[in-house]
Amino acid sequence: MNIVCVGAHQDDIEVNCSGTLLKYRQKGDVNITIVVLSNGDKGSQHNPSMPYEEVTRMRNAEATRVAEALGGRYICMGQPDEYIRDTDEARNQLVDILREAQADVVFTLPPVDYNTDHMVTSQITFHAVMLAAVQTIFTDHDPLPTTPVTYYMESVVGLEWQPTHYVDISDVFEQKCELLRMHTSQMLNAERFGGLDLVKVAQIVGAYRGMQCRVEYAEGFKPVLAWPRVRPGTMLP
Repeated sequence: MNIVCVGAHQDDIEVNCSGTLLKYRQKGDVNITIVVLSNGDKGSQHNPSMPYEEVTRMRNAEATRVAEALGGRYICMGQPDEYIRDTDEARNQLVDILREAQADVVFTLPPVDYNTDHMVTSQITFHAVMLAAVQTIFTDHDPLPTTPVTYYMESVVGLEWQPTHYVDISDVFEQKCELLRMHTSQMLNAERFGGLDLVKVAQIVGAYRGMQCRVEYAEGFKPVLAWPRVRPGTMLP
C-alpha cells in the first residue's frame, strides 16, 4: 500500500497521524511519503533572530529524520510558512507527487482548523487527489488509474472536529511520542507560541479519542465524503 500524508507544517503529520502510520508499518508492506507544503521558515518564535533560511534547514532536517524513522521519505513543496496559496502550480506539484508515489491512500488536514495554512492545504489536497487520476492534466508522471481514498486527520487540540473512524494506537503510542520529540525546534516553538507541549497534546487528545472508542489511545479520522474519493469499508489499519 502506498500512503501519502499531506500537511502544512513539518510537525503536522506526527501530531495527528504518526500512530496510524506506525500501525500500517506493523501490518507489513507499505510505502510512506510525507509531504509538507510550507518551508517552515516562521517556526522559530522561541528564537526570532534566527534567519528564515536557517529555520527552514532545521525544520526540514527534523522532518526528514522523522520520515526516515517511519521507514518513509519526506518532500517539502517550499511555499512560505503562513502564506500557503492554492495556485495552479501548487495543485500540479502535488498532483505529480501523488502520481509518482502511486498513492492508494491520502491523509490530509481537516477543512476547518486553527490556521489558514492548514485549511488551504486541505483544499489543495482535496482537489489534487482527484486531478491525479485525470488523463488531461499533464505532469511529469502518468495519471493514477483511480482516485486515492482520502481521509481528514485530527484538528489541532480537537476543536470543531468529531471523527467518525478511529485507529487504536495504544501499543505504539510511546513510539509516537518519540517521533514528536524529534521535532526539537517545534517542541520549543509550540511552547513559546501557544503554551503547548506537543507530547502532552498527543497524550490528552489521544486519550480523549481513545475513551470515545474504548481503548487507551486512538487517532481519529473522517473519510472525505466526495465522489470519487470514497470506497466501501475502510483502508485504515
